[in-house]
Amino acid sequence: MIVGAVISAVAMAGCGERPVGPEGGEPSRIDRIGGREVTDAEFEIYLQRELGDASLEVAAAARRRLYEEFIAELLFARAGEREGLDAPAGLVEEEMLRLREAGIEANDDELRLQARRTLLARAYEREVLLPGVSVPPEEVERELGAPLKRQAREFVVFRQIRAEDSASADLAYRRVVRQRESFEEVARELSTAPDRGALQQRALPHLPRVTTDVLRRLPEGSASRPVEVDGAFYVFQVVARNRDPDPGRVAERELVRLRLFQARLEQLAEERLAELAAREGIRVPHLVRDAEETGR
Repeated sequence: MIVGAVISAVAMAGCGERPVGPEGGEPSRIDRIGGREVTDAEFEIYLQRELGDASLEVAAAARRRLYEEFIAELLFARAGEREGLDAPAGLVEEEMLRLREAGIEANDDELRLQARRTLLARAYEREVLLPGVSVPPEEVERELGAPLKRQAREFVVFRQIRAEDSASADLAYRRVVRQRESFEEVARELSTAPDRGALQQRALPHLPRVTTDVLRRLPEGSASRPVEVDGAFYVFQVVARNRDPDPGRVAERELVRLRLFQARLEQLAEERLAELAAREGIRVPHLVRDAEETGR
């Protein structure tokens, strides 16, 4: 569920500085939101939706945590109502069907209420929270920092046959080139390297200089003459070559943007929950997630 990601994000965002209850005790129950009673039956439906059959065995600490997340979802749904957001009847029916398929035993009115709340909470995140978060490109660039100094990376996919002496390497070369035997099969039979001719992909600058020189010149599909590297003799076969798959740090940049976006969304959701709780005259849902809680 979309809103569950926001609630879980807030749960792990370090919100635990708020008092939980009298002298650090358990959070007090919340009885009413928006003038409506918050019933145990509604919470049980939420538990079953989140945990399935495991809801019957959920630990007390995890049950308390899920109650807090349940209250947070109700607050988001209530805010969605005030924003004039909609839960179309067709989507409500689809959500009710999913609840039934999850084995939840409740009457239609109870399921419809839960389904509508869920959809409103999702809509609130989608229409209100998410548009309120942005990460300017210049902020991503600052966080990304200057690129590390590195050689232009060229990758090569290759196989190799390692021999202890030049005669064994010459034999391997003749069988591959002159007798047209499979490089892979000859490698499995003759190579003394642990890879036994398996495909490997390496960045050329990370290989020994002599190996790099051979692999850079060798056409794809060709096998090299034997070459000595650190006292052993090798025959190489280039299968494919390619350049740095991310020379512009595109993937790295997107990871930074997503991390900043998530942190900002967590902060906004936490602030909005505090505002919504104050508006309803209730305590703020306590969403801290203890590392010791297993949830089941």
